This record gives sequence, structure tokens and C-alpha cells, in this order.
Amino acid sequence: MLDILKAEARKAAELIRSHEFIRIFTHYDVDGISSAAILAKSLLRMDKRFHLSFLNGLNNGNLDYERDELTVFLDMGSGYPDVVSEVNSDVLIIDHHFPMGKINPTKKLVHVNLHLAGLDGSFELSASGTTYVVANQLGKNKDLVGIALAGIIGDKQKIKGGNAEIVREGVAEGYIEEKEGLLIYSGKLKEVLQISVEPYLDFYKKEDELEEFLEKTGLDGDAEIDNLSEEDIRRLSDAIVLRILEIGGSEEVVQDFLGKRYLLKAELIQNALTLADVVNSCGRVSAFSIGFGICMRDEKFLERGFEIWRKFQTELLEEIKRRKEEVKLANCIRYLVMDDAPTTGPIATILSRYLYSDLPFVAVNVKKDVAKVSSRTTMRLSEIVDLGLVMYKAAEKVGGRGGGHRVAAGANIPPDKVNEFIKEVDRLCCTVLAK
Repeated sequence: MLDILKAEARKAAELIRSHEFIRIFTHYDVDGISSAAILAKSLLRMDKRFHLSFLNGLNNGNLDYERDELTVFLDMGSGYPDVVSEVNSDVLIIDHHFPMGKINPTKKLVHVNLHLAGLDGSFELSASGTTYVVANQLGKNKDLVGIALAGIIGDKQKIKGGNAEIVREGVAEGYIEEKEGLLIYSGKLKEVLQISVEPYLDFYKKEDELEEFLEKTGLDGDAEIDNLSEEDIRRLSDAIVLRILEIGGSEEVVQDFLGKRYLLKAELIQNALTLADVVNSCGRVSAFSIGFGICMRDEKFLERGFEIWRKFQTELLEEIKRRKEEVKLANCIRYLVMDDAPTTGPIATILSRYLYSDLPFVAVNVKKDVAKVSSRTTMRLSEIVDLGLVMYKAAEKVGGRGGGHRVAAGANIPPDKVNEFIKEVDRLCCTVLAK
């Protein structure tokens, strides 16, 4: 599958080599941060200079670049043809979101995106995976495969298609170790279960339920997860599956954490899930440089990264505990409207995957001058409902912008149009779900 991309990746490499200075814009989540680290490592090894900025999207279109530079968009760009068409420099897009419309470049354009090869970037190849493919056309950069896997896991992708090829290469090269077990954080069992977000187990501030859970499984809460025996892992896995199904989780999410653990031999944080979550937490609280520094293997950022992660996990669990009672049911969607919440995407992800997995889920976070939208659904429902298209159409109708993947998408809309937007999303979802 990756062979299809390599022709465009080679063009990307040629374009990069033709410039001495590269201007990079990347998304602020783990997939964007890990993509930036992969490209930055590759450029440093080529003695190329670059300037990197983290963005939450291209909605405002205000980009600081020079005409004679190469402007690179990572984990963004494919859905903003109008913005990209106005960039007066050579442009490289490395993305996995569905392309929305035709780009009319003012100068050279190379667009590396799995969708353009007729394949699905929603769950078969992340932006970090796509950037890794480009990096290996620039030089010997296979040691960066662990960073790519962090982005893949953090973006809730499947280890199939291009992602599976990347993992196989990492294992073959000795940079990734696969172990039977659970895709779960490292640490003491009790502490991990209390703050776990992926999988979400709803044990936060429920000490009695957690003690009962551990007693039934016959496991020691002070035991290190990495030191559990195969029999202990089996019992823990069975108990977690039951817990997820009991609280309303989708059967699909069970498969996301069962069967494999990935250890990243070249990274500062070897547990792939922990690395993904630490970096993602840094991005979500605008501590981009900390997450980026960890991906760049700079140890001085590690302690601060873990502090941010633990604080973010706790605040997220508090927010979920409060917000789950505010979820409303429309005809064909469940939705949540929040005012100035600390985060939107992670709340939408957890509520949709673990508590309300029966219908597409939409979370709206109203800020001062914009309402930020995150929508999520299950893989099964995404075969019927394309959330990327729904967000695009509904946002456009109310004077906003939206798009994304079939299973996860977002939008920015005017705050006074939230009710109209929700009604339009519900109508669009009903149109296909009622068939």
C-alpha cells in the first residue's frame, strides 16, 4: 500500500531538497506534533534550517511565511483548498484528511495524501505515518518509526493498511517491540485504572468500585502492569472488557486495546500509548514545545511532560464526570453544548466511544467569538454516516467551516448559530440513518 504513496513522497523529497529554509505549519494534536518531529529530525540530519508553528487549523488563514520559502502543512491543508491556493510560495501538504475541493497553487505544489491514491486515510494511515514515508525518501530515518506509531495510536487509527506496514517495518528494524497484552499505560495497576482515559473505565473517584474490581480479578493494585504474568494479563483483560460493556462502551473499542503492547526502543517514553497521551496532553494545553521536545528525544522536557499529562488526565476525568449528565438526545444524534470548556475533542471521543456509542456524537464548545465543534462516531456507524461531509455541509450552511474524517470530524461556527447547526447535523444524519 505504501508503494502508492512513494511516488508523491519522492516528489516531496525533491521539493524539500531544493530549498535551504522550510516554513512548517502543523496541527497541535499528537499526530501533528509527531509529524513535525519526524520532519524536523529529518531536516536537521540534512542541515536544513526551518521555522515551525503549531496551529489548531487553517480557519483564519493568517500565515506568516516568505515567498521564497517552502511552506509545509502537516496534518492539515487538504481540507482548505482556498487557503492553500492563496499561499504565494512553493507548497508541500502532508495530510490524511479528506481533500475538499481543488487547489490552484500560485507556485509548485506537492500533495501527499492517501485519499488521492484511492485509499482511506481515516484509519489506515495517519499524518505521522505519511510524514514517515516522506522522511524515508529524504534519508535513513527508519529510527523515527516509533514517533510515527505514537501519532497513529494518538489519532485512534487502526493498525491495518499503511499503519500495519509501518509497524511491521519498525519491528523488523528493531525499533518497535510487540508484546502480547494490553494497550494500556505503564505504572501501578490501581493508579493506572483510576486515571485511564484509553480505555476509559470510569473508576475516577470511585475507590470502592475499583477495590471491588481488583478483588474480583484477584490482582494486586500495587503491582506494576509491565510485570504482570500472562495469566494476570488475561484476567485483567477479561475484567476490563466486561467493565467497558457495562458502562455502555462500543464493542469496537475493546479491539483497540486488546492483544498488543508496543514498546518503542528508541524513544524517551517506551510505552507507545503513554507517549501518545503525554504528547497529546501537551498539545491540548498549548504546551506544544514540551510535546515536541519529547518527540525530539530531549530528556529535559520529560518531567514537565508527565506533569502536564497527569494534570490533563485528572481535569479531563473531572470534566467527563460533570458533562456526561448534560448530554442531550436529538432524533439521530447525541450532542453536548458547553461554554468555555478546557477541551472539546477528548471529551467528544470518550463520551462517544465509552458512554454513548449508539449514535453519532457532537460536542460544541462555545468560546468568545467562535464555537468549536468535535464530532465522533463508531466505525460501524461511519460506514453509513460520513461525519467529515456532515460537518462540512452543516458548517457551511451557518457560515462556518468544517470537515475531517468519516469517523471523526470538526468545525468552527458562529456562536449564535449553534442551535441551527445542531438541527442541520441531526437532519443530515437522519437522512442517511433512516434509509
